[in-house]
Amino acid sequence: QSSPEREAGTERFLAALARPHLRFAGAPYSPGAVGRQLATLAGRPVVVVAFSAGVVGAAGALTGGRLRKLGVQVEALIALDGWLVPLFFKPFAVYRVSHDQFTHDTSLPLGSGPLNFYADPAVAHLDLWARPAEATGWQVNGRERTQTTALAFLNARLDAHGLH
Repeated sequence: QSSPEREAGTERFLAALARPHLRFAGAPYSPGAVGRQLATLAGRPVVVVAFSAGVVGAAGALTGGRLRKLGVQVEALIALDGWLVPLFFKPFAVYRVSHDQFTHDTSLPLGSGPLNFYADPAVAHLDLWARPAEATGWQVNGRERTQTTALAFLNARLDAHGLH
């Protein structure tokens, strides 16, 4: 169920990334709805960015190889606060972005890629989505940590996958 606060956060998130080719799934919690929208992108490289319970919908849509059979080239999943959502079985890059270190630490055993981010100091869950430029913290690569913002981390991941 959408709320005006979440919808405003989504508008701010899309504006912060300033990438005109981003699309928003109307029913992000539904694997079927996410899958149908992604199926329209066959033949193009796709990076899926999902937030909160939307990570469940994205993970469900990306499981099983159905989209690959339809010609959808999923390159990465960026999971923002997908706390405790299993992501270890994906045949593409997975990045976790967390609003605090606890969420980061407790989600990593359920799958992630080599690069992840957590806010430090912690930010409110919805603020990670609505204000990624204000979420300062750490990019984590194994034992190496680099200070950055959630927005810079997201932009670097999108750039790394050729989505300028």
